[in-house]
Amino acid sequence: MLYLTLIMRWLHILGAAILVGAPFIMWLGIYPATAKLPDDRRAEFLEAVNKPWRKFLGLVILIQIVSGIYWLLVVEHMSHEPPIYQALLGIKMLAAFALFFVLSVLAGRAKAFDEFRRKAPMWIGIAVALGILTVICASSMRIVNLHRREVQLLHVEIGHASMTISK
Repeated sequence: MLYLTLIMRWLHILGAAILVGAPFIMWLGIYPATAKLPDDRRAEFLEAVNKPWRKFLGLVILIQIVSGIYWLLVVEHMSHEPPIYQALLGIKMLAAFALFFVLSVLAGRAKAFDEFRRKAPMWIGIAVALGILTVICASSMRIVNLHRREVQLLHVEIGHASMTISK
């Protein structure tokens, strides 16, 4: 069980790094570089980039969802977490799913989202912001969790004296 939890954690962090890093590469490199190309060449280049990315993106999103559900169901026990932790988790999940959507639509080919893709530089900027928000929430959750455990350890160490220390 320990090894599975460790593997799921690694997969989740690696997937997050990919999903947060990719929009930065697009925002700072790919879209500015293609802005100087004629429309037909830009479309051809973006399709050449998106074709392999599409399949990989789907796999990474699936890994994020599976590892995230595993973490919630097996590792974390939400009833023991403070409200701020639960709120941060909710914001993180909403931001992550919004990021999944934006990246999927930008990499996709569905005609219904052609207008969306015409405004790709704006949407990739939004994806960058969603990625940053996700990282901020995740790291804040970690700090809240560490702080809660620190308070529990203080209570255990002095519990025999029936003192309560609150920070």
